[in-house]
Amino acid sequence: MLDALKHLIQQLMVVLLLIGGFLLLWEIPHHAGNAHSHHDQVLQLGNHLPSYEIKTFLKHITTRLPYYRAEFQQAEKNTGISWVLLASMSYQESKWNRHAISPTGVRGLMMLTRSTAADLGIKNRLDPKKSIAGGARYLAHLYKRLPQILEGPDRMHLALASYNVGIGHVKDARLLGRRLGKNPNQWDDLKDVLPLLAKKKYYQDLPHRYARGWEPVQYVKRIREYRKILDQVVKQEAKNPKVQI
Repeated sequence: MLDALKHLIQQLMVVLLLIGGFLLLWEIPHHAGNAHSHHDQVLQLGNHLPSYEIKTFLKHITTRLPYYRAEFQQAEKNTGISWVLLASMSYQESKWNRHAISPTGVRGLMMLTRSTAADLGIKNRLDPKKSIAGGARYLAHLYKRLPQILEGPDRMHLALASYNVGIGHVKDARLLGRRLGKNPNQWDDLKDVLPLLAKKKYYQDLPHRYARGWEPVQYVKRIREYRKILDQVVKQEAKNPKVQI
């Protein structure tokens, strides 16, 4: 009787081990698949930004952007520039903080300089409506000033770089690019040339001389990443109208 009981217990343990092994084998790929999907989602949201910045941006899309979204959309109607791009640019400039002021004196959502604001007829750079409208107008102005040979995304990337570092330095980068055998009409080439404007051996005989050329490269890169994230949020919003941003 005792031997039979031991045999039964051993059989039950074997069955339990088999069940446990089966469940483990099923759970591992399932868990890995979920982890992979999450990783892919993060990559889609902004694979050149740290995860904490992505989380902060997503939070600000919910808490800050709703106050200014209509103004960005109106700016798109006025200039033809995507409101998502303008909003992404504004986030890079000020993190959608209407009271933002930099150490160099640029102010507001679109971080306009005093002289640029004056040219645009803006007296109060901290006024969100005027800042967004003015920044969009100024970007459109820079876009039009670039040579007609520049087309598509390359033209907009150079307009954004001009907003950051000045169109004169962007023209210098195109000139230097030609000297170095780069394509002066492609952003992928010029983003390697712009940082050279900080080195005397390259800038000393250029019309506008020294510039912190690495800054517009990072500027454009981050705006592109923010735009990818915001584009996805807007697309998700379209699928589910209950989602508000």
